[in-house]
Amino acid sequence: MDFTKRLIALSFLLSGLYSNSAIHYVQAADSRQPEPLLVEVFFNKKSAGTLICYRHQDTYWVPFDLFIQQTKLKGQPAENGTVSYQTTLGVLSHDPESLKVIEDTQCISFDQLEKSFYVKGRFVQSVFALALDVPWASGKPSRKKAAKPVITPDIQAPSSSLSFLRFEPQVSYEFNDNTNRDLLIEAGGRFANGVWDITFEGDPTTRFRPSRYHWTTYNNNSVLRAGTGSSDLFSLLNDLDFTGIQVGWNNQTILNQLDFERYSDSDAFLSLDRTQQRTIEGNAPPASIAELRIEGVVIARQRIGLDGRFRFPNVRMTSDPRRTEVYIYERTLREKPLTIIDYTMSILNRTLPAKELLARAGGGVVGNPLNQNESDSTSWTGFGHIIYGVHNRMTIEAGIQYNPENINREVFAGTVLSIGGNWGIALYGGRSNDRYATDFRLEGKGTDWSLSYFGRLNQENYSKDGKEKQKNHSLRFSTGIIKPFDLLLYGRYNKTGNEPAEKYLLPGAYWYVMPSLMLSALPNDEEQYRYEANMNVTSRSDLSVTYEDEIIAADLDYDFSRSLQSRALYSHAFSTGNNVSSLYFDWYPKGNRFNLIRLGASTSGSQTGYSVAWNKFINAGLELSLQYSYNMNNALRLETEDTFSNFVPPEARQYIAFALTWDLGRSSKRFYPINRTAISHTRGGLAGSMKIINETTLKPDDINNVDILLNGKKLNQRQVDGSFFVGNLKPGVYAVDVDAENLPLELNIPNKTTYVEVMSGAVSEITIPAFVEYSIAGQVTDTRSIALENRKVTVMDEKGNVIDHAVTNLFGYYRTKGLQPGDYTLSVSDVKHEVVIKDDYIYGIDFTVREETTPAVLHEKETRAEKKNTARPDTSLTNGENHLQ
Repeated sequence: MDFTKRLIALSFLLSGLYSNSAIHYVQAADSRQPEPLLVEVFFNKKSAGTLICYRHQDTYWVPFDLFIQQTKLKGQPAENGTVSYQTTLGVLSHDPESLKVIEDTQCISFDQLEKSFYVKGRFVQSVFALALDVPWASGKPSRKKAAKPVITPDIQAPSSSLSFLRFEPQVSYEFNDNTNRDLLIEAGGRFANGVWDITFEGDPTTRFRPSRYHWTTYNNNSVLRAGTGSSDLFSLLNDLDFTGIQVGWNNQTILNQLDFERYSDSDAFLSLDRTQQRTIEGNAPPASIAELRIEGVVIARQRIGLDGRFRFPNVRMTSDPRRTEVYIYERTLREKPLTIIDYTMSILNRTLPAKELLARAGGGVVGNPLNQNESDSTSWTGFGHIIYGVHNRMTIEAGIQYNPENINREVFAGTVLSIGGNWGIALYGGRSNDRYATDFRLEGKGTDWSLSYFGRLNQENYSKDGKEKQKNHSLRFSTGIIKPFDLLLYGRYNKTGNEPAEKYLLPGAYWYVMPSLMLSALPNDEEQYRYEANMNVTSRSDLSVTYEDEIIAADLDYDFSRSLQSRALYSHAFSTGNNVSSLYFDWYPKGNRFNLIRLGASTSGSQTGYSVAWNKFINAGLELSLQYSYNMNNALRLETEDTFSNFVPPEARQYIAFALTWDLGRSSKRFYPINRTAISHTRGGLAGSMKIINETTLKPDDINNVDILLNGKKLNQRQVDGSFFVGNLKPGVYAVDVDAENLPLELNIPNKTTYVEVMSGAVSEITIPAFVEYSIAGQVTDTRSIALENRKVTVMDEKGNVIDHAVTNLFGYYRTKGLQPGDYTLSVSDVKHEVVIKDDYIYGIDFTVREETTPAVLHEKETRAEKKNTARPDTSLTNGENHLQ
């Protein structure tokens, strides 16, 4: 294609681009030939000018010389034929053979830019531009660690005594006139250089008293807490709940045991072994799915809320060697898990580094004096605990507590040893009620195998009179050496008093038949087997079939779309001949993961039931759930927790239930929607809103997917109708920005970075103003319809103030920038146009001006245009400062 034909093609394309109609991409007539495009090119939102690029083979191609020029790269030939480029990320290597010569110009594709240079490119159709995001700069990485500058925050953390409130009522009405009520209220804030919190819960019409309350203050090495607490020593000794004082000290830093990633409703003071807990909790992206599995068997699922937190209560952990994992799925169970978090119990988590010492102690009145049902004002208790890292491979610990139930001092002591890189051994002994017990654990792990053993022996009357003698042994061994099988061996020996021992040693197996089919046979505690087959039927559906205790069950998932998902469940009991079938539909209107409507139906024999439920996050701190159910008490239930209220008794036949969770953070004199669980005695939060200042047709939910960046990093929290909350932040000063990736094109954030101070137990506030801005585009020609280059277009507001300039390019086209809705006057020479911007970009504002052109000058211009085989980069398109918004 010669230049004349190419120019004609571009003229037709540009005439369509700047018409008053909407912009549409024009597909090349022959996809095998590169299609020339006259576009503006941006590097990290900075314009490099308007020039010809190409679309070919479903990707875009840009001149390679332009890329090298704009990034200032300097290449060094390598022996293998590649070229090396030194960047602040390191040395990048590129194969010149991947370049394509298009119309005498070497070009590089978006695919190669990402593969070789980690540069992401995209086509922005709204402004007909190519945008390249370059994550590095030319030159060597700096080896000198720059000193952190002292940053003065633009917004200081509040010192208010009240920082957060949680209001969580649950009400259900059974149509037999039975009403269930429950109310939880939490409050907290900062006071006297510490953080306080209090929790009330119960039926407000009968009993509503504080169940937990604390005040905590700390520095790097020590911590003090007043309020409700628990001794929480070791599993050989019972935990004693009390109200009083607790202290802790670490010669290195107390934060390793004090600082939880998430607030926990436990009274446990310092975390010694975070795997030995009865509640499994952690972080994951909002609206994703958390699935709890024990030895691969799904125990529970839950949809994660806007707080980005999952929580599975009452999980047996302290004496169970079985593999315990949480699978995180972004949206559906058909996807590959985003991550798999291992919560399997390990005694090695109680170890400390060499020469680290942790001491803790506490005491007070047994129970909760503010709750008469849980208090004994005549009984007192106290405890002391010390752990020391003798060596990186050896930790010793000991503890003592007074138990008023047996009027005795209880003690324990033990050691944990790490042997090589594969083995761990722990031996503990305890004394309670003048009797003894011992605890022994062995762990080993290799590339294709793992072994866990747990043993415990208790004397008769240990911990209290009347308790029988106990012997407990548990064994688990697994290996993946024989592919495609995972082989397991389970053993258990339990003997209580003179009763016959419960013992077994049984094998188990996983068989990965193919990527879409997995079979398993696993023994349970009743010495019976659970047989399961998991099949990926199609890309949209999964089928699971299980057989256990003479019951066969099937579970079929099918995704119709991102907005509509279904799940069918069926079970048949061979012993009774009963069948139960259930069907559920989950609908997310407009694909919004924070708005869920669930329809359910079930049949068993002659009985039929149905249910409908609605769950919605109104904003970052307000969640509503409403549910109606009729005759679904025998239905096969979904494992999903927390999405809908589990407050209703399972035997209820017909009911309506309502649940609300409302979290508010107070900063200065205002309340913001927050997530209370992300505020603790060591963590704070940041709440606010992105506010569109001027008038627009944009709705608040148009910015739901806009990320708030803290110190340049994306966090899980998203916008919800303009409001946002980012919690779980350590104290410090944070640089707050808005990620422009999902920001509507017409929105502009004038303040690029705001520095905000965050304190533990407090919520800092920020309001980010956003302005709607558009542009005006058109062409400048003379009376002969010849395009005029380098003509200045002046933009004035309704008061006559000049607010912008634009300069025409080779083809006479111009585009202004950053114009808010209003009345404007555009002028070129003595020609003026009145333009009104409402809520859209305006194209086709053309000018025809008188041009005194002699035939010789005209011939010179035409000759110069014909000689140009590419359009030169025009950095003065918008006065040399055009930015991609």
